[in-house]
Amino acid sequence: MVTIYSHEISPRIDYVVNLIFKNILGLDFIITNELNDLNGIVVNYSKESLEIDSYQIYPSGFLEVNNWDFLNHMPIKSDSSYFFSQSIGDHNFDLLSTVFFLVSRMEEYNNENYDKHHRFNSQDSILVKLNLEKKPIIDIWCYELLKNLNDKFKSSIKSTKSFYQFCTFDIDNAYAFKHKSNKRYIGSFLKDLFFLRTYKLKQRFKLIIGSDKDPYDNYDYIQSFCEMNNLKSIFFFLIGDYGKMDRNINFKNPALIKLIKSLLNDSKIGIHPSYNSFNNLSTLKKEISRLNDITSGPIIMSRFHYLRFSLPESYQILIEAGIKEDYSMGYVDRIGFRAGTCTPFYFYDLNNEKTSELKIIPFAYMDGVLNDKLKYSPKLAKKIINELKENVKQVNGQFNSVWHNESLSNQDRWKGWRAVFESTWLD
Repeated sequence: MVTIYSHEISPRIDYVVNLIFKNILGLDFIITNELNDLNGIVVNYSKESLEIDSYQIYPSGFLEVNNWDFLNHMPIKSDSSYFFSQSIGDHNFDLLSTVFFLVSRMEEYNNENYDKHHRFNSQDSILVKLNLEKKPIIDIWCYELLKNLNDKFKSSIKSTKSFYQFCTFDIDNAYAFKHKSNKRYIGSFLKDLFFLRTYKLKQRFKLIIGSDKDPYDNYDYIQSFCEMNNLKSIFFFLIGDYGKMDRNINFKNPALIKLIKSLLNDSKIGIHPSYNSFNNLSTLKKEISRLNDITSGPIIMSRFHYLRFSLPESYQILIEAGIKEDYSMGYVDRIGFRAGTCTPFYFYDLNNEKTSELKIIPFAYMDGVLNDKLKYSPKLAKKIINELKENVKQVNGQFNSVWHNESLSNQDRWKGWRAVFESTWLD
C-alpha cells in the first residue's frame, strides 16, 4: 500500500494523485492530510520533514486552486531541465504539478494563436518545443517514480496495468460515389472530367459495370480484420447538415442508416461532431439526436471532425450534450501525445476547478498526418508506428489511432496503406 501525504488536499492534488497512482500505475493507495494515517510506503508531498521514512516530492505550490503561474517553471531544454524543477526532496522536479499542467491542457486555455480552423497550433506546445511529444512522457515519469519508491523502500511493488489496443475510424464520407444525390453526383463527375482525374473516372466506371466496389466501402474488410485479430473498434459518424467541410450523405439516407445499424453488431458507434457544430450546443445536440434515433442510443462517445475543438468550451459543451468519452486528444499535423500521456484521463475544468465526468482517450497518430502532412512512405510509416507502439507498451498504456474508411481503400494516394493499418495491430 502506498500512502500519499499532503498538508492540504486541493481539488488539483486529489485529481493528479488519482491519475498517477490509480489510472497510470494501477496501484492501491490512500491520500491523507493526517500524520496519524501514515504507514507503508509514504510519499510526502509537502514541505514538511516527516519523522518517519518517506519519499519527498517537494511541492511548487502550483496545485493550489486558481494558480496559473506556470511560465517560470518551464524547462529550457529537454535534456538538461525538468518542469517545476526542485532542489529539495528526493525528486528533482515536482512531478504532480508537471502532470497536472500537461494533462489539464492549461497551455491551450486563453489561446489567441489558433490556426485557420480555430484549433490549437501544435508548434506552440511545450512538449513539441522540447521534442518530447513522441513518447508518453508522463507515463514514463510515473514509472520512474515507481522504480524510485521500490529502490528507496527495498520493495517490489508492481503495476497492475497491462497494454491495450483498439481501433477507431472516422466516417467523414461513407461512400465516394454511391448514394449521393443526382446533383452531387453529376457535379463531382463533371469536376473529375474537367480536371482529368482519370483514376476517379475509372473507379466510377468499374462501379457502374459492377467490377469493383465503391472505394470507400471498406466496412466488411474492417470488421473481418478486427474480428480475426480480436480488436475492439469504434466508428465515429458525421451526421451534420451538408456543408463545405461536412460532406457525408444525408443522415436520412436508408443506405447510411443500414450501414450504421450493421456496424452495431460488432462495434461501438460515436458521434463525429460536424465542422459547423463547433462550440454550438444546439447543433451538437441535434446531431447526437439524429444518431440516437438510428442506433437507439444513447450515444456517449465523440471525436470532433477536423479535430476542431478549443478548451474549455468544446469539452464543456460535450458534457452538456451528454457525452461521456471523447477521442479527439491528438495532433492534426504530427504524431505523438498531445497531453503527454497514452492513458485515458478525466477532463479537469480549470474554470470551475473540478474534475468532470468526461473521459479523454488520447490517440497516438492519424492516418492522414502520416500520408498527407508528413509525406511518409508506407514503409517509413510502419517503422514510425512500431516505435510509437513500443513506447506505449513499455508503460502498459492504451494504444489508439485514427483511421478513415477512405484510407483503407488501398487505391490512389492510399495504395499500400492497408498494409500499414494491419501492421499497426499485429506484433
